[in-house]
Amino acid sequence: MKIGLMYVSDYGFAVSSSYWTEALYDYDNSTLRSNNWMYLGADEWTISRRSDDSGIAFLVASAGAVYGYYSANFTLAVRPCFYLNSDVAYISGSGTESDPIRIN
Repeated sequence: MKIGLMYVSDYGFAVSSSYWTEALYDYDNSTLRSNNWMYLGADEWTISRRSDDSGIAFLVASAGAVYGYYSANFTLAVRPCFYLNSDVAYISGSGTESDPIRIN
């Protein structure tokens, strides 16, 4: 298993599907933040880079918007993520310490 950073698309699609037509730089409003399960309220890097300049990485700003004009040399938070195969099934749990999520 490999652990990496989230892609910009992971953050974008974590909001309710009724908001998928919104631009990622407009995700800085309270409605979108409250409907995005990946929003943490911190400035954090994604693994996604700009196609025209690999030294520029996309980041999720603390207000919730996504920006793609910062040098990847800045120190920001990172959040590890991993992906499950499509045959993995949710069994039970809410994701807390006392009720962990169980998969099969």
